[in-house]
Amino acid sequence: MATKTKTESQEFLYLPLGSIIVEEQIRSSIDTTSESFKALVESIRDKGVLEPVLVTPKDDKYLLLCGERRYLAVQKLGLETIPARIVNEITQRDEILAYQLTENLQREDLNPIDQAKGILAYIQAKHPDQGYNLDWVMSEIVSYNRRIEDVSDEIADTVSAISEIVGKSTRTLLRTISLLKLVPKIQEEIRAGKLPVSQGYIFAANLGSPDFFTIFDEIMEAPVTNAKLEKMLTAYKRRKPKSASPKPIPMTKRVEGLHAMKASIETRAGMYTKNDFQTLIEELRGFLASIEVQAQKAPETVPVEKPDGKPRPQV
Repeated sequence: MATKTKTESQEFLYLPLGSIIVEEQIRSSIDTTSESFKALVESIRDKGVLEPVLVTPKDDKYLLLCGERRYLAVQKLGLETIPARIVNEITQRDEILAYQLTENLQREDLNPIDQAKGILAYIQAKHPDQGYNLDWVMSEIVSYNRRIEDVSDEIADTVSAISEIVGKSTRTLLRTISLLKLVPKIQEEIRAGKLPVSQGYIFAANLGSPDFFTIFDEIMEAPVTNAKLEKMLTAYKRRKPKSASPKPIPMTKRVEGLHAMKASIETRAGMYTKNDFQTLIEELRGFLASIEVQAQKAPETVPVEKPDGKPRPQV
């Protein structure tokens, strides 16, 4: 049974761990073997839980809203109760996410990838029947930034609300959830703090780079500045494009090739059968018909390049 603390407020209680339901949290996972978690366990062993967890009534128990690390640390220590602050019953997914986002961001205790997932999940939870995916959400935020009148009032209110909850501009919201377009391998490096989130934004903005994964592997071995990474990922855009219409082989060369074939056949005439020659004649007839069609379509002149590289009419 829950026991009251010394405070007169009825919302602060010591709750038995067995009365708390732990469902999916905004954090993707908690590493109970990390040094930071071990330090939390030792702190609670020495001083107790200094900040209550946050719960809301659910059936005859309480749903954990915030404080999973503290809950797990108390559980590891074998303690029976944990101090908790109880808020009015919350059942809506978006409201639960709002609490979790607010607490974790205020504590600066949420990595960028989980933050991005929380932002996306909040927007999806506000519109559960629409089936909105990541690309749609990003598109709506782009439209909101460009011209708010282009999005519905419901979407505008949602984007404005999440921006206020996380304390970020809508442009930063867009960059944050863009991290979710990265492959899991890169997301994990950002989550672990091995790849700066600023460089995660650069990778997310350059998914079309042909050297994308090669560059990622290189900078994980030898870190570079943001400016250098940007140059590496966009280098392909600065390369001189291959000519869309390479210079044709001169027709005189084509004719020389035909003469060479004629001479070769004449010197080896006894090596071919009548059927061989008939096959060649049929192929040549088809070839000639095709050439005649192209001749009818050909222009009178074609442009040629001047020394400065600009085309000029051939005369």
